Amino acid sequence: MNIEKITNRINGKKAIIILTIFIDVLGIGIVIPILPFYVESFGVTPFFVTLLFAVFSFFAFLSAPFLGALSDKIGRRPVLLVSIFSTAVGWFVFAGAGSILFLFVGRIIDGLAAGNFSTAQSYLVDISENEKERTSNLGLVGAIFGIGLIIGPMLGGLLSIISPAFPFWIVGGLAALNFIGACFFLPETHHKRDKNKKIEINPLLPITRSIKDINLRSRYLAWFLFSIAIAIEQSIFALYLDYQFGFTAAAVGYVLTVMGVIMVVNQGILLKRFWLKYFNESFLEIWLFLFLHLDLYY
Repeated sequence: MNIEKITNRINGKKAIIILTIFIDVLGIGIVIPILPFYVESFGVTPFFVTLLFAVFSFFAFLSAPFLGALSDKIGRRPVLLVSIFSTAVGWFVFAGAGSILFLFVGRIIDGLAAGNFSTAQSYLVDISENEKERTSNLGLVGAIFGIGLIIGPMLGGLLSIISPAFPFWIVGGLAALNFIGACFFLPETHHKRDKNKKIEINPLLPITRSIKDINLRSRYLAWFLFSIAIAIEQSIFALYLDYQFGFTAAAVGYVLTVMGVIMVVNQGILLKRFWLKYFNESFLEIWLFLFLHLDLYY
């Protein structure tokens, strides 16, 4: 009996991909409240804390389009295996860092592996048998995101009581177990590959194409500014709560868990049953940015 028959029997394909996405999001959820306290234990200024966030995002920006295109050419399985393994290595390097240099090395390695998220989404599309299942599988990604952003901060807060580095060892261990599982239970799904396809490594091309789209240009700009605001908030949120209110890493994690619960309720229940029922999308877009501004201001 071959590996694909085995995975079909236990539905291992989807389980491994869900676990991959969950570990990625779990890492994000743990990083936001815990990373500032862990990094400050090395005696560096808050600037280095925010720089670590920026370094990860920069290398994820460089790697994600390349890994996505590479998976189209050589298949999903090898790209996912390499990126999941790199995620584990990145977390282990970060958790075991003896200097600020290796903190950056760990975040760079993890950033270079960040393309596994988009590749995992493509994998879910590949295994969808129809349009309805495709929509359901992609909707599952949003649900996993919400769950990860609830559990991640709470888990990070609890584990940080043992030591600031301990949560990162746990995430690295989960990624390593995910890699082992993927080696055995993750078959290839992208069989119509174009081996002669040219891989574009310029990450600016999608941005250039979006700027040329006159109809959506304003929304792309709004989303870009929105993303900057969220990134700034995430990188300084824990530092602010510590400085202003004396919050510990655990307390910051609990605050973010409550925020995650509210987000899941709002997007999973209220969006469909209340917001879209009584308001049109254009109205909601404007008020979304207004309330975000008030939230960040106060």
